[in-house]
Amino acid sequence: MAMKIGLLRLALEMRLNGSFKKINSVFDLGTQTLHIDFEKLQDLFSYSKYKFDKKKYQILKKFPKGKRLSTKLFWEALDINDYKCSDINRKNNSIFIDLNYPLDENKKYKQYDLITDFGNNEHVFNVAEAYRTMFKLCKKDGYMWIHQSVIKGNGFFNYDISFFEGMAAANKLGIVYSAYVVHTGNYDQFLIPCDTKLLNAIDFSKVENISITYIFKKKFDTDFNYYYQYNINKLNRIYNTHYISSGFPSERYYIPSKSIADMKKLAKKGDQEAIIWLRTLDIKY
Repeated sequence: MAMKIGLLRLALEMRLNGSFKKINSVFDLGTQTLHIDFEKLQDLFSYSKYKFDKKKYQILKKFPKGKRLSTKLFWEALDINDYKCSDINRKNNSIFIDLNYPLDENKKYKQYDLITDFGNNEHVFNVAEAYRTMFKLCKKDGYMWIHQSVIKGNGFFNYDISFFEGMAAANKLGIVYSAYVVHTGNYDQFLIPCDTKLLNAIDFSKVENISITYIFKKKFDTDFNYYYQYNINKLNRIYNTHYISSGFPSERYYIPSKSIADMKKLAKKGDQEAIIWLRTLDIKY
């Protein structure tokens, strides 16, 4: 599991534009490492306000050979010092969590501002439970950042848009960022808009693999809900999207397809779902 140049650049951008301003703690699912050479990482930092400590990254001059460095160093460089990771291999001082099973309620796991899955959860057979645990470990108003394969992956599963959009709709998650990530070899990554028409224009034989990345914002501490891809109408939950333009990048939520006026009427009658959605969108009723 790793952070390559595209994700590293995005993390820096999110920190600099204010989206990740309040992040003080990070939890990586899986023992994540930096997959980037010394000069490219130094170039990334040269465009930011954060200091690049050459001594800490000397080993990357041998990349891709040599020792792998934990992403802990990168997060600490962004002034985020509360870092933890989990894995079943117990490497890099990781916490042992078997994501196939529900999080042990007898242990008091703290919640974190940012939870990441950078190519970890596709190796967990009980993938739904893995994302349920991810949701539990995330603070209210915290972020869940997922990066998974679309084609040419190496785990049990490949992912695409409907998985992420469905999770957002079912759990009232804000979608802060989304992109396809094209891996062209030599550890390079290019982030492109999350649009299937654009994806279909790519010659798959000429890329190493293609993945997808979503950054969610968790607005409520509720139970994790599952999504039914083809049966949503039977659940009487028809959604459309609402954009919040106050932040950058803009944030969007799925809301029931009733008008805002109808939602206000329902909220005044005490309808809890309507109240939650209006509060999410900062709309008074």
